[in-house]
Amino acid sequence: MVPALALAGAGFGAVVLVLSDSGRDADTTSALFSGLVGGLYLLTGLVTHLRRPGRLGLRMVAVGIAWFAEDLQISSDPGPHTAGMFLRSVASGCLVHLLLAFPDGRLRTRVERLLTGAVYVIVCVLVPLGVPFYLSATPNLLFVADLSRLEDTVFDTAQVVVAGAVLAVLLRRWIVATPPARRVLAPVYGVGLVGSVASLLHSALAESGASTVNAVAHLATLGLPVAFLAGALRVRLGRTTVGDLLLDLPRTPQADLRDLLARALGDPTLRIAYHHPDDVGHPDRYVDGAGQPVTPSPDDAVTPVRRGSRVVAVLLHDPALRADRHVLHAVSAAAALELDNQRLAATVRAQLAEVRASRVRIVAAADEQRRRIERDLHDGAQQRLVTTALVLRLARDRLDPAGADRELDVLLGRAADGLEAGLTELRELARGIHPAVLTEAGLLPALRSLAARCAFLVRVVDSPALPPLPAPVAATAYFVAAEAVTNAAKHARAGEIHVHVRAAGSRLLLTVADDGVGGADLNAGTGLLGLRDRVAALDGSLVVRSTAGAGTSVHVELPLEGP
Repeated sequence: MVPALALAGAGFGAVVLVLSDSGRDADTTSALFSGLVGGLYLLTGLVTHLRRPGRLGLRMVAVGIAWFAEDLQISSDPGPHTAGMFLRSVASGCLVHLLLAFPDGRLRTRVERLLTGAVYVIVCVLVPLGVPFYLSATPNLLFVADLSRLEDTVFDTAQVVVAGAVLAVLLRRWIVATPPARRVLAPVYGVGLVGSVASLLHSALAESGASTVNAVAHLATLGLPVAFLAGALRVRLGRTTVGDLLLDLPRTPQADLRDLLARALGDPTLRIAYHHPDDVGHPDRYVDGAGQPVTPSPDDAVTPVRRGSRVVAVLLHDPALRADRHVLHAVSAAAALELDNQRLAATVRAQLAEVRASRVRIVAAADEQRRRIERDLHDGAQQRLVTTALVLRLARDRLDPAGADRELDVLLGRAADGLEAGLTELRELARGIHPAVLTEAGLLPALRSLAARCAFLVRVVDSPALPPLPAPVAATAYFVAAEAVTNAAKHARAGEIHVHVRAAGSRLLLTVADDGVGGADLNAGTGLLGLRDRVAALDGSLVVRSTAGAGTSVHVELPLEGP
């Protein structure tokens, strides 16, 4: 459609230039200038459409046709002249629309739509309504009365208001634009701002000054399609960036790939994202190179990077880069192989992150079950055993000493003693499952309680500035200490055990060291092996050192902030 319209516009322009009387006086432009401006708009619109199909090329072709239509008014023939009077400002409306719609060919805000609508009302409604009241050098076939001076005043005022409003919109857009957007806007806005300022000053200056400003406005009008054409050619020139990228890719570490692509595209906000490995049914879920979730912002444009028919990554970038779509696609294609490799790595990292999160959930669920069992034992079984033991002792005390059955008395005593022993063992079991003091008072009191219950000397050395700990961290540290103390009692024949606990930076450090015989393999076949998974789930580390004759030490580091 656009090529056909541009061809028809060129034919229409040729007819207009034949019918018009260009250059007949100082107020009219030459046929060469008019044909050059109109032709450049048609040519630039066609090139723009071929480079980037859309509305922008159509808008530029419309300006070229409207430019030729305006020249009908300078014809010395009354018929074409009168027809041209109706169209004498239509190019201004199309040009304002083009400026406000640049670079994607559409109006984005309500202010831009209202301003463009107001311009079209002026040039397509008010100007035609004033034709019967405008006295011109060439006879106006529809002339009724001469209100030319009033019309000029009204339209000059409207021109000043519209030009000022357009200037304000363009300036605001420039201020809020990102660097890539400014590179796209710069050539057109530079020329457009000059033309807007010239139009704004035209009516406010004296005759000599107005002619100079008018010449500047005409040059700006001539330069505007050239600026669009330069922008279109800039896409081809920008392909040298792709050549540099191809040379730099093999020498660039994976961690620097984003920076390399950002420099190649001139967008410092560029981000690389990959589809989530579990994105079935959720095609908009992304992760970064570290496997962490990435959420595109409303201002991000999303460009898929394909390798064959498969999308290996997406680029989240400034929408202004779409103006150089050839460069954007060429850069994406050049980096596809490297991005595919990084996608595989990101997929593995995302799966590892999910495994780690799953382990954290398992540990949290296990701790919750431990606490529940400890509460059930304390509030249920222990209380019933205590009550039963009391009943047995009461029954024994109520036996008549004179006629008491000595054998029954002994049996009742043994039953009461057995219940007391079972109650003691049950309390120890409950403390081993999950000590209540750990939940109620914290890690240090729980460690001191553990030391107090041991049959040999256990010293707890703590830092006075130990911060409050998340429940998973405190529980993990306690169970590591409890297992290490138990192993020292069973295998190391230790006489003394030291438990050191402190905070260093963002880590909790716990060391359990004994003075036993050492040399035992405590890395396998013991409870510490199961605790390794628990420590790893919190992104911590556990190290066991056991040297013959030098004792054993168990060292664990955990993040203070928890999982």
